Amino acid sequence: MTLVCAVTACRFGFDEMPLPDVARITIQHGGSSDLGVVVGPNGFTCSSGTCTLEVDPGTPVTLRGLAADDAWFAGWTTNECGGNFDCALQADGDITILADFTPTPNRVFVTSTTTDAAFGGIAGADAICAARATAANLSGTFIAFISDTTTNAATRLAGSRGWVRTDGAPFADAPTAFANGKIVFPPRLDEYGNDLGNVPIYTGTNWGLTSASLCTNWTTNLVGQMGAMANTEYASSSIGAGDRACSTMGHLLCVETGRIITVATRPDTGKQAFSTKIPWVPGGGRASADAHCASEAAAAGLTGDFLAAVATTTESIESRFTAGDIYRRIDGVRLLRGAGILAADWLDVPPEADQYGERVDRDLWTGVTRFNELPNAADNCSDWTVATVAQSGMMHFTTRTDVRSPTKTDLCSAAVSLLCLER
Repeated sequence: MTLVCAVTACRFGFDEMPLPDVARITIQHGGSSDLGVVVGPNGFTCSSGTCTLEVDPGTPVTLRGLAADDAWFAGWTTNECGGNFDCALQADGDITILADFTPTPNRVFVTSTTTDAAFGGIAGADAICAARATAANLSGTFIAFISDTTTNAATRLAGSRGWVRTDGAPFADAPTAFANGKIVFPPRLDEYGNDLGNVPIYTGTNWGLTSASLCTNWTTNLVGQMGAMANTEYASSSIGAGDRACSTMGHLLCVETGRIITVATRPDTGKQAFSTKIPWVPGGGRASADAHCASEAAAAGLTGDFLAAVATTTESIESRFTAGDIYRRIDGVRLLRGAGILAADWLDVPPEADQYGERVDRDLWTGVTRFNELPNAADNCSDWTVATVAQSGMMHFTTRTDVRSPTKTDLCSAAVSLLCLER
């Protein structure tokens, strides 16, 4: 006698157990109808309470939370979906999903327009942010995240809580995130929701501290003077800054204030990915890198088979993994909302979480320009068999979302993190 299983049940017998005639997707609407609706196939709409969508078993289903004006779709809670973007699932049996809506948190965006540093101090920067918000029909009070010699940018956020980008992606929950780097999605979007990629932003603030480089309190663009600027491709590191000439054309980071809404990330589905807490030195071939990933995963109690995202002269990084797989960090945030991270130009969030979910700010051995290409032996420490100062290898970086090219090359004797992906 054999054990025969359907998706939701098992029994002993000689014949197959068929799937149920219908799969029921029960949606619990976590909010009032004026906050938004959940929509699905064939005109399905759930505006409040508990709703049921019936489909043929095995049918692919996409659900979407549509927030009303001045509301936010906070996300899904279920084993089948997470995050706060579209929920794509296949219902083989009955499923219950919680869809949560809240009033709109504070919004954050980068100006679509640019300016040099002579924008008229904090008041001038605030005026620019207010004008850009008005142009995009964003209600609320928007100020510039910028410091001068008498005012620190972070202190201007006191009394507010919860920020999301203009696409609804979580940005930060507490004002302290603007100083400690607990940023989720990078501030790449402008007031219209356009992705600007990596652009410089004037902040005058470096990890919560007022910089000494303030372009005479943002009143000069003279050559020889410097202003502290951050970059938008980063998440946690977007609150860091480096000095650039006050004549540089840059953007402003505009932050809404006055609302108090909790902004939490909802763990999403997908295979796991992490950057190793303990760095790795080449010399033992790619098998040594894989063993290091396995060891790091085991140390954190992660189950699954993890391989290193490093290329050899005969196998690209992409070819090591199954096409169509979706990857999420240990904190549950997807590196890319859909499949194809190893062929993408940009990630949605950087792989800056280690196997414990803690921030790691370090180079990553990859040995290649792009994850879907083959390297030269001179770029990957002779297929990771050499650990000397005579050769070098290509690296990416844990805090970057631009993965079109490596960050740098370094000596093969260097101890550097690995990006480990579940196979």
